[in-house]
Amino acid sequence: MKIGGFVPMSLVDYPGMPCAAIFTIGCNLRCPFCHNPGLVLDQAGSEISREIVLEFLRQRRTRLNAVCISGGEPTLQPDLVSFIREVKDIGYKVKLDTNGSRPEVLQRLLDGGLLDYAALDIKSSPAKYRQATGGFMEFEEAAQSAALLRDKNISCEFRTTAVPGLVDLEDLEEIARLLGPVPRFALQQFRPNQTLDPALAAVNPYPVVWFQEATSILMDWAEDVIVRGI
Repeated sequence: MKIGGFVPMSLVDYPGMPCAAIFTIGCNLRCPFCHNPGLVLDQAGSEISREIVLEFLRQRRTRLNAVCISGGEPTLQPDLVSFIREVKDIGYKVKLDTNGSRPEVLQRLLDGGLLDYAALDIKSSPAKYRQATGGFMEFEEAAQSAALLRDKNISCEFRTTAVPGLVDLEDLEEIARLLGPVPRFALQQFRPNQTLDPALAAVNPYPVVWFQEATSILMDWAEDVIVRGI
């Protein structure tokens, strides 16, 4: 595991419970709005060893209930499955944040009963997906991962960052329609202050009223709609 960041306790990365958050290095996408460019480009500085993280988790088991594994893109890590198995053996619930580009890895994790919660990024509608991922992914891969999560019936959320120019209300409606009924859809406010593409610093985030309209649209397709970052 190439670990570039570690938060000993987070109250925001696992719904409903405190967790430790692990951030892996490297990503196969180049989303211009990504707010973790150091992890994506492997410029995060010193790596944190797998064993140090596992030992911390062993010592904190009585204080923490869960672990969130994010990135970067965790499914690129060749030892992700064995790492999560060790975390589960200690007694933690595990949440995975993923872009859905490697459904075969997600399938292995689900088949092994290694995930308790998953957050799947849906970058935009099919027509804008390559633009939203820097030219590296199609909507169909994300849709395949979404289908795996629905079929396994584990706790999950589908989430979209509302980037002006990449995601509008029509895109959201198309995303929701194509994915079908989902348990939870999370809308995230775009943050222009630290992005992979510096040009996005000049883009103004959507106002609150836009999120009100977006929520109204998504409520027809999701059991629960939440908004983060506004």
